[in-house]
Amino acid sequence: MRRLMGVLLGVLFLPLFSFAGPRVREKVSKANFDLKDAPNVLLITFDTTRADHLSCYGYARRTSPTIDSLAAHGVLFENAYTAIPLTGPSHITMMTSLYPQQHGATINGMHMSTHPRPVLLAQIMHRLGYKTAAFISAWPLKKGITGLGQGFNVYNENFSYHYKLVNAARHGNEVGDASRRWLEKHGRSKFFLWVHYFDPHHPYDLHPAFADLPVEKNARIFPVSASIDANRAEKIRAYDSEIAFDDNDLAKTLNMLDDLGVRDDTLIIFLADHGENLGENGLWGHGDHIFQPTMHIPMIFSYPKAIPQGEKIRINVSSVDVLPTILSYVGLEFRFPGEAGRSLKSIIDSGGKNAPEQPTYFLTYAEPTLLPPQWMSMFWTWAETKREPSLTGLVEGNLKVITSGNNEALKMFRLGDVFSRETPLPAGDVSIAKISEFREDLDDWFKQTNRGLAPQGHLSQQDVEMLKSLGYASP
Repeated sequence: MRRLMGVLLGVLFLPLFSFAGPRVREKVSKANFDLKDAPNVLLITFDTTRADHLSCYGYARRTSPTIDSLAAHGVLFENAYTAIPLTGPSHITMMTSLYPQQHGATINGMHMSTHPRPVLLAQIMHRLGYKTAAFISAWPLKKGITGLGQGFNVYNENFSYHYKLVNAARHGNEVGDASRRWLEKHGRSKFFLWVHYFDPHHPYDLHPAFADLPVEKNARIFPVSASIDANRAEKIRAYDSEIAFDDNDLAKTLNMLDDLGVRDDTLIIFLADHGENLGENGLWGHGDHIFQPTMHIPMIFSYPKAIPQGEKIRINVSSVDVLPTILSYVGLEFRFPGEAGRSLKSIIDSGGKNAPEQPTYFLTYAEPTLLPPQWMSMFWTWAETKREPSLTGLVEGNLKVITSGNNEALKMFRLGDVFSRETPLPAGDVSIAKISEFREDLDDWFKQTNRGLAPQGHLSQQDVEMLKSLGYASP
C-alpha cells in the first residue's frame, strides 16, 4: 500500500521540478499520505570531516564515540564520496539529489537555480505533513545565499561566533542547544530536523577537554607523529579535538530522542559535506582538489525498525544518494526527473551483497581569487554558470580517475584499505582502451548533467566579506 501511495505521490510531485505554481502546490497539498508508519528523520551533517578521522572508520584516536555508537546501531558505508568539496554546493546536492552543474550552485556564494527551481527534501517533507527545521552553523549555508530555506518551518542561522569580521559561525554546543530546544517542543510530532556542525573547519581550535583523546593501539589509521612533523601533528590534534567536541554535543541530541521515546521511530543519517587535506602532499584545506582526503566522507544510516545493526558496506556511494534513500524509508518509491542519486535502501537491506557497482562521479570548480564588489555580483553569478569545472573524477571499484579536461592525460589511482591513500598507477598498468573508456564516461556524464541553469540573487557586501574570512577567496 505504501509503495502504491509512493507512486501516486510521484505523479503529483513530478511537475514540481520545472514548475512550482499554485495549481501544483494545491494538488500536492491534497495528497492523502498517511504519516502513521513513516519515521521521523534526523539529518546530521558535520562540516569538513574526514571519515578516516572517526574511530568507527579505524582511526586510532577515539574522536567519535557517539558516531561510533550510531554506526553500531546502523549501517556504515565505508566508501562514500561527496559530489563536490565545497560546503554550500555539497549541501544543496544532498537536499536535491542533483550534481552542482544540475542545481546551479557550483561554488560557495551561489544560489541554486530558479529556472527551473529544484525541489528540496524539506519541501517534500513539509508537503507530507512533517514539521521541518534546520539549524546551521556557518555563513555559506545562509538561506539567502543558497536558497535552502524553502520547505523549512524554521531555518535557524543565528550565528554568535565572531569569526574574523562579524558573526559568521557558531560552535557545536550552540547549534546543538538551539536544535534541542526545538526538538523538545516538536519531537513527539512527525519531524524532519537537519543539524549542521561546523567546528572541524579551519581554523582548528584545540578544545582542552578533548586535547588528549584515548588511542586504540590496534587501529589501522594513526595520526602523524610529532617526532616526524611537530607542526602538522599539532594542527591535526586540534582538528581531531574539534570533531570530538561536536560528537560530544551530538550525544545530547540522541539522548533527547531516547528521553522523548522516539529514538526507535527515527531515521538518523550522519554524513559530512566533504573532507579536508591535512598536509598530505603539502596540501591543506579543501575545494581546490579532489584527492581522497577531501572527497571520501563518512556516511551512516540508523533506523532500528528497518535497518540492520552493525553492518559495514564497501560499495561506492555518493552524497547524491541521500535524498532518494530518505524518501524510500519514508515510503515514497519514485524518482524525480533529473535525479542523479539512487536509493540505497535495497543495498542496505541486502548488506551490500550483489549490489550493482556503478561509477561514482564528482568534481570541483575553482573559486575566484577575488570575490567581486556588490554591484558586480549579479554579472559574476551569471558568469560562474558558464565556467567548466577545474577537475572532474570518478571512482569505479578500487580505481580512481581525475582529469582537468582540455585533453590532459588522466591521472589514475588505485585505492586501498586506508581511506585517505591513493596510489598513482603507472600508465602501463591500465589498457589504452580502459583509459579511453574512463575519459568517455567522464565527458558523457558532465555533458548529460550540465544544464546551464540560471541562478538567482546577488551577494551583499557582507556576504562577500564573510566568504573571504572563511577562506573561500583571497581578501
